[in-house]
Amino acid sequence: MQWQEQSIILSSKPFSENCRLVSVFNRSMGKTSGLVKGTKSVIHVGDISDVTWKGRNADQLGTFKIETVFSPFSFVFENPLEILAIDSVCTLCSNGLPDRAPHGKLFDSVKRFLLELVHKDWLLNYVLFEKMFLSEVGVGLNLSQCAVTGKKDGLFYVSPRTGKAVIKEVGEKYKDKLFVLPKFLLDADEEPSSEDILMALKITQHFLKIYFCGISSRELPMSREYLVQGLLKGDKDETQYYN
Repeated sequence: MQWQEQSIILSSKPFSENCRLVSVFNRSMGKTSGLVKGTKSVIHVGDISDVTWKGRNADQLGTFKIETVFSPFSFVFENPLEILAIDSVCTLCSNGLPDRAPHGKLFDSVKRFLLELVHKDWLLNYVLFEKMFLSEVGVGLNLSQCAVTGKKDGLFYVSPRTGKAVIKEVGEKYKDKLFVLPKFLLDADEEPSSEDILMALKITQHFLKIYFCGISSRELPMSREYLVQGLLKGDKDETQYYN
């Protein structure tokens, strides 16, 4: 049995003296693991690669042949926050997605993030990836209308309990318990500020923790925590893309 498809490298770790266990993510097969034997080439997490899988049957671990198409690491190796973002994206998918379950929209989101990492809007793409991830795993934010009035305009807060949005008038008396909803999560044409990005990451972090605690009692990737810490320090070279 065999398949071949462009895939994203999610993880790579030693399996034996002459073999590595690699996890990849692609449109058709979702997250899949396999062995790479006798390789002397470097396999970077986040690489976009042409991957061929071979095995006796679909349930077997099987083996990979990997040919790198694009390696974002080679463009950002001097930029620690971008490296942390790559690791966070790949670790969230590796730890949080079921095996061999297609997630086409999420794959597109990850690929777009990796390809556009060299551009100034990489941080926006990272946030949109986390929003898409939550939607794909069933913990999506419901930002289509006010959960109380049904209004679609004027959405201002998000409930940390339900993930649903409410207008300002409804949520004002509970504002200390609600998240402020960044406008760019509602309107793709809205240009986010650095504060908007950090608030969005606070919201997604809350629901990511709920999801990961529910499936495996796992913590979020340390790379994500370090990424947010780096952004909170206010490094102008890394966070002031939206002012």
